[in-house]
Amino acid sequence: MNKKILFSIMIFFLIFLNNIKKVDAQASLNLSVSPPISYLQVPPGSSRTHTIVLENSGENTITVLPSIVDFTTDGKTGRAIISNELSLPYISFGKTEIKELSIPANKKAQLTLYIDAPKDAKEKEYPVTILFFSKENNSVTTTQSTNSQISGAIGSNLVVLISNKTKLNQVLSILDLNTSKFVDSFGKIDFLPLVKNESIASYSASGSAKILDWRKNTLTEYEIYPDVVLGYSTRELRALRPGITNDKPETGTFSYKPKFLFGPYQIVVTLRNDQEGTTNYIEVVYAFPFSAIIIIGLGFVISAIYLKKVKSRARIT
Repeated sequence: MNKKILFSIMIFFLIFLNNIKKVDAQASLNLSVSPPISYLQVPPGSSRTHTIVLENSGENTITVLPSIVDFTTDGKTGRAIISNELSLPYISFGKTEIKELSIPANKKAQLTLYIDAPKDAKEKEYPVTILFFSKENNSVTTTQSTNSQISGAIGSNLVVLISNKTKLNQVLSILDLNTSKFVDSFGKIDFLPLVKNESIASYSASGSAKILDWRKNTLTEYEIYPDVVLGYSTRELRALRPGITNDKPETGTFSYKPKFLFGPYQIVVTLRNDQEGTTNYIEVVYAFPFSAIIIIGLGFVISAIYLKKVKSRARIT
């Protein structure tokens, strides 16, 4: 084997093992944080506090390094994307700077955040993440930049709204249903509503969706899962699974699969908004037996080719 190829394989193998170790280190972090996400409104010229509780369920003391950074979402699933910067200038750990926080085995610890908004603070929503990096107490190595080696991290999201308004004009609008205009009769109708929050503040989605046939009969209906959409952000909605009576609701998909589809169908999505009541979004989908037509067409083509070959052989003989 070529030496360069062998060397490349060895490097790849070492990187692969290193990544496994990093994942294992994070997975073995016996640390939980609550609340996982919170929403806090701070009027300009006032102060608020927010307390986070960390629980060490392991058998060893865990030392964490707290930091505060911005987060955004991916605009679709709501997954938080952590930034390296902090745009909220009014948040801190207090007058005493906290660099490390040690949590004994099977114990809890609290960390309080302080938000002091000046009177001239701009009305704005700030999504931030309070990150807690775990520093390995038994194997800390120092790099040339004097930073300790960190492995494992956990975070708590906090959405801070700087505003003195008690009632905000909160409106969600549908940008796209993400569905096919034409579907096969033996397939299904799928849609995935993409909504935009037209307000400055986070807002929970609320409403319903249904599919109607050409006679306007309701074939299936869904409740919308109360996902939170950040201010001026977008997110794909999810369906609330029917028949679920647990305290924690479960999600499903907007999908309709009968035995056979044919003709026009209406997808109607209704959003409930604070100020405007309800907003309907309607899109028409057409179903035809495309697969059957293609199979029949291929059958005719194959039959024609076969008959042509049979006739040509008959002429030769």
